[in-house]
Amino acid sequence: MTSTTKALILQPDDSRQRIIDALSRSPIEFTQHSFIDIEPISVKPETFNGYDGVIWVSKNAVRFAAHSGLSFNSATPMFAVGPTTARLAANTFGASTRCPTFKHDSESLLALPELLDVDSQQWLIVKGEKGRDLIFDTLRARGAKVDSIDVYRRVKRVLNDDRQVTQWMNTVNLIVVTSAEQLGYFLSSLPREAGSWLSRCDWIVPSERLRDLIPFVAADTITVTGSATESKMIEAIIKHG
Repeated sequence: MTSTTKALILQPDDSRQRIIDALSRSPIEFTQHSFIDIEPISVKPETFNGYDGVIWVSKNAVRFAAHSGLSFNSATPMFAVGPTTARLAANTFGASTRCPTFKHDSESLLALPELLDVDSQQWLIVKGEKGRDLIFDTLRARGAKVDSIDVYRRVKRVLNDDRQVTQWMNTVNLIVVTSAEQLGYFLSSLPREAGSWLSRCDWIVPSERLRDLIPFVAADTITVTGSATESKMIEAIIKHG
């Protein structure tokens, strides 16, 4: 079976291998790139007690928290946006970690029963710099006292080779992007004449929020997976064919 799809997958470096393994067994041609580098933020080792819940916003939050020597009471309920982060947090800190079942985004996390009735509770969000303000703001609006700690930052990776963009424009007809930051840095790296190419491509994104950041293409050319997990993105790419 042959495929006419040539996919450009914009995602973090640490998510590549599973997608590479899956798509390498399919007829789909693909290339991958990240416009984001991850840098640690220096924080002092500390043990966090007295919280009614801890929220992990990403795998990087878990990794850099552990690297910085942060520790948590294993009896404290933990939550994550998606299942991969939840498993990593549970394995790293030895605490049960819940996440939404179907859609893996901030809105679905905030809809969990444990996060609805939080008046007068104390919550901690472990995240990257400037990340997930919706969770912070919503919990505070529900009456919780919310602290947050930033353990990493995302910085733009400069694309120095103009030939790379030209190659994408000449070959790629499916763009897969996993975050708003990847999308923003990607678009800002393109020449003005790339607009017609972008509008001809099909797109796969994890959320309606991200879909709404791509108003320059027809809505029926954008597939929303409901999750940025590798399995959901792989499924959508293969289904696209």
